This record gives sequence, C-alpha cells and structure tokens, in this order.
Amino acid sequence: MGSDHWNDSYVIFLILPIILTILVPLGGLPYLCGRLNLHMGLVICMLYPAIGIFIIICFLGGVIRLFRDWKKRNKKRKLIIVNQFVIPIVFVALFIIPFFIPVESDLWPPGKAFTYGFRDRIRSKADIVAIRAWLRTLDKEDYDEFSVRGPRDEWPKSLKILNPEGVSILADENGNPQVRMIWGGAFFHWGVVIGMEDMAAPPSNISEWTECWLPVEAGVYVWDY
Repeated sequence: MGSDHWNDSYVIFLILPIILTILVPLGGLPYLCGRLNLHMGLVICMLYPAIGIFIIICFLGGVIRLFRDWKKRNKKRKLIIVNQFVIPIVFVALFIIPFFIPVESDLWPPGKAFTYGFRDRIRSKADIVAIRAWLRTLDKEDYDEFSVRGPRDEWPKSLKILNPEGVSILADENGNPQVRMIWGGAFFHWGVVIGMEDMAAPPSNISEWTECWLPVEAGVYVWDY
C-alpha cells in the first residue's frame, strides 16, 4: 500500500510539475493555444492560477518530505524528494527571469508562442490555393476597405473549414482582393490575412508583448494583439 501511494505521489508531484514547466514558463501552453485555435487569454486566466497553486503545493510537499522522510528513504527516493521541491523553484525562476533579462526564444513572450502555434495551424489547415481561387472569382464591388463578406452560409468550403468568427474582403495595394479572417474576444484577437502571392505583407514583428505578425508564405501572414 505504501509503495503504491509513493508511486502515485511520484507521478503527481514530480512528473506533472515537469510537464507544467514545459507548458507554462517554456511557452508550450500558449503555443498549443495557437495550434488548436483556442483563446489564449481565457485559457491562461482559467489555468494559470490553478497551476500556480499546484506548484506551491508541490514545493511545500517537497520541503515537508525533506524534513520528515529524509532518513527513512534510500538514495533513489531521496533524489525524488529533492527534485520535488527543486522543480517548482526552477518553474518560478524560468517564469520570472524573462521579465528582467532579455530572452531570445520563439516561445517567449506568450504572444509570440501563440503566434508561432497559430502560424503552424494555418500552414497545416488552410487551403491557400483554394482560397486564392475563390478570391479571383470576386468582382471589384465585392470588396473595398470597409467590405465585410456576407453570411457564413455563403462562404466557400475553404473558409468554413477554418471557422473564423469574422471575414472581411479588402483590396490590397495592387487592387487585388485579400481576405482577413479574425478570431477572439474583447481583449485578445488573432487572425490571418491571405492575398495573392505578390501582396505586400508587413515585416515579421514578434518581439512585442501586445502585437505580433508572422509571415506564413508569400502573400499570407498571421497576427495577434
């Protein structure tokens, strides 16, 4: 019974904190939000407080075991006890350090990680060839700088698959149509702009906390703010 309890504790208080370290301070969770097209703000607000509380519990549990069980355990289990309170320290350090020391990483800050994840989603899920073919069927009066495409049931299949919350058809600098798809809520928005191959895209900007742009290919880029 005691051995089973120890094994359960090993999984919960050692393996799970390692996974959470990858998901939170190392940027895995924001990347997954982008990859799965989930609202990063809502996910972070719901999960981060719970994760923070769990990490504190892991640290305190490790300290208690260090003083209570140290002499009773063999070398292997002593190492597990040490790691149980060291990993939460590493978690907190990795989370705090980027606020004070510039870190060059595709997964930090969270907005950057999200943008990379969403770019990979568009690369794998968007049928850019079909979307451009549809854009070529539009007439000039179908789009201008204020144009919003019609009801969802009028969208082509290539747009419905992506399931955007809003679609705008605009003219690019060459007078050709481009489609701007948007997702998100009041405090966090993200999307993709798809135009013809010669459409000018803004230069990559993934260094800011509040706004990011990232090219997907010629004439296509993703953004979030």
